[in-house]
Amino acid sequence: MIHPPRGFWLDRHYQIYNGLKIILIIIFVFNAAAEFHLLAKALRGDNIWINDFFALWSFAKFSIVHPVIDVYINSAIQGFQTSLGGDPQRLAPCFYPPSFLLYIMPLGLMSFYRAFIVWTASTLLLYVVSSIFRQTRQVYSICIIILAPATLIGIITGQTGLLASAVMVGGFRLVSKWPILAGVVFGLASFKPQFGLLIPIALISARQWRAVISAGVTILALIVVSGVAFGWSIWPMWLSKLPGHFDWVAHTNERFQPTILANLSSLGVPLTPAWTIQACIAVLVVIITWICFRQGVTALATAVLLVGTFLATPYAFVYDMPMLTNAVLALPRQSGRTPRFLTATETFTRISVLLLPNIMVSYKLSMIRSLPLIILFGLIVWRILGARMR
Repeated sequence: MIHPPRGFWLDRHYQIYNGLKIILIIIFVFNAAAEFHLLAKALRGDNIWINDFFALWSFAKFSIVHPVIDVYINSAIQGFQTSLGGDPQRLAPCFYPPSFLLYIMPLGLMSFYRAFIVWTASTLLLYVVSSIFRQTRQVYSICIIILAPATLIGIITGQTGLLASAVMVGGFRLVSKWPILAGVVFGLASFKPQFGLLIPIALISARQWRAVISAGVTILALIVVSGVAFGWSIWPMWLSKLPGHFDWVAHTNERFQPTILANLSSLGVPLTPAWTIQACIAVLVVIITWICFRQGVTALATAVLLVGTFLATPYAFVYDMPMLTNAVLALPRQSGRTPRFLTATETFTRISVLLLPNIMVSYKLSMIRSLPLIILFGLIVWRILGARMR
C-alpha cells in the first residue's frame, strides 16, 4: 500500500482552507457591491425614508427645535418626521434612553446626507478599530470584519449596531490593561440596555471590580447629565414607553430578529411557552458565561458573551449582529493564542453565522436562524472547557 508523502494531508488542508477563505471573500465582495448599488439608487432618488438612519436623524433634529421630552410622544415625532419627508403612514418611534440623545444631537445640525456620512463613517471606524487586534491583523480577518453581511447592514441602514458592537467589543479589549477606561466604554453601551445582561456577570466573575465601578459611575453620570440637560421628567417618560416598545417589536417582521423568542414565535410556538424557553436559555447562558470568565477575560470568553447575548436577550435585530463577526474570528484560536485547524463542523458553523443576515431573508431558512448561534456558542464553550481539562 502506497502512503502519501509526509505533510501531504497538512498541505491539502491548507489548500482547502485557503480556498474556502478566498471563495468567502469573493461572495462578500459581490454582496457588498449589490447592497451599495441598491443604497445609492435609493438615495439618488431622494428616498431617504428607506434608510433607518432617517429615524435617528429625525430624533436629533427634533431634540434641537422642540422640547426634548416630546420625542417620546409618538404623534409629535411622527408629525415631525412627515415634515422632513417621511412616510406619513409609517411610525418610527423613539425608544432609546434619554442619554442616547446626547450622542446624536450634533447630527441634527447637519443635512441628512452629511449626517449619514458622518454617523456611518465614525461608527464603522470605531467598530473596525475595536475589532482589529493582534490576532486579527491578517488581511483575511480585516476583510471579513469590513465586508461581513452584518457590517454591511450596519453601514447601509445607518442603525446603531456598529456603535453597539464597537463599545461591547472595545470594552473587553481594554478591560485587562485599562479597566477604568473599559468601564467607561461599557457605561456608554447602556444605550442598548437589552445587551447589557451578561456584561456585569462577566466582569464580576473575572473580578474586574474597577471596571464594574467605572461602568456604574459612567451610567450614573449619563443619567445625571441628561436629566439636567433635558429635565428630570424625561426618564420616567422613557420608562413609561417601554411596554409600548415591546408591543411595537412584537409586530415587526420576526425574520429580522435572530433571538430565540422570535424564532420560536415564527415556528408557531405560543407566546407563554416561548417566553418560558427564552427565560430558561437566558439563565443557562448566564451560568455558562460566569464559568467561562472565572479565569479572566480572554478572546474565547468574550466570544461566549457576544454570542450568548443574542441567545439571552429577547430583543435584537439583524443590524445588531456585527459583534458576532468577532466571535467567529475568535474560534480558530486555542486559548486565544495558538493557531489550529478548524473541524468541518466549526468551518460550516462559522460560515453560517457570517451569512446569517442573508439566511434570515429567506423564509424557509429563517425558521432555523437561531441554530447556527446555538452551535457556535456550544463550540466556543467546548473549546474553553476542553482547554481547562487538559
